[in-house]
Amino acid sequence: MIRKIIFFLLALFIVMSAVCAIDSSNWTTATVGYEEFKIPPEYKNPYKSDFHMYEYDEDIDVFTVRYVNPAIMELYGYFIEHNQAKKVNVEGHDAVHFTSFDRHDDANNSKLWFSAGEEFYYIAWRGNEITPNVKEVVKSASDSNFTHEEFYDILNDEYQNYNLINAIESQRSDYPTQDRGHHSFVSVGSNGVNFGVMN
Repeated sequence: MIRKIIFFLLALFIVMSAVCAIDSSNWTTATVGYEEFKIPPEYKNPYKSDFHMYEYDEDIDVFTVRYVNPAIMELYGYFIEHNQAKKVNVEGHDAVHFTSFDRHDDANNSKLWFSAGEEFYYIAWRGNEITPNVKEVVKSASDSNFTHEEFYDILNDEYQNYNLINAIESQRSDYPTQDRGHHSFVSVGSNGVNFGVMN
């Protein structure tokens, strides 16, 4: 009798897994950054699509795939400070799942940061859960070239740079200069943090 129950439960698990599996073979694709992502059918007609972003709706929280390398420091720093964050693994990709509640839209929003190759991306969608469709979009991307430690170290470094620049900007605004012909600058690059005064 116990064997029959175990066999029944195993068969039920296999059937449920097959039912939950997503067939994305007929999904459309969109190139964002250096990746070609599969796009769920309900988001196949975008409001805007270019190299940096695939936006299904004018409201980017509905569904968006974004290439973030050009603005990784500003975006990641902002997300860390304005959302709840959790480290996760999605379809073999190390990731950070951000969640927040938007009182204007009266909706929960998610953003999932991950890497593909040596580039960073995020997917935004309505809700708090990582849905099967979101997992399928992540799965359609290339594997990350970063180890688990490298992935999180890069993001942590970007957040430290974000904090450093905000601290410098805050100090600069605390001590305004009388000379309007000059302005200061702060930049972060592969050679570290640079700041100075330009005429």
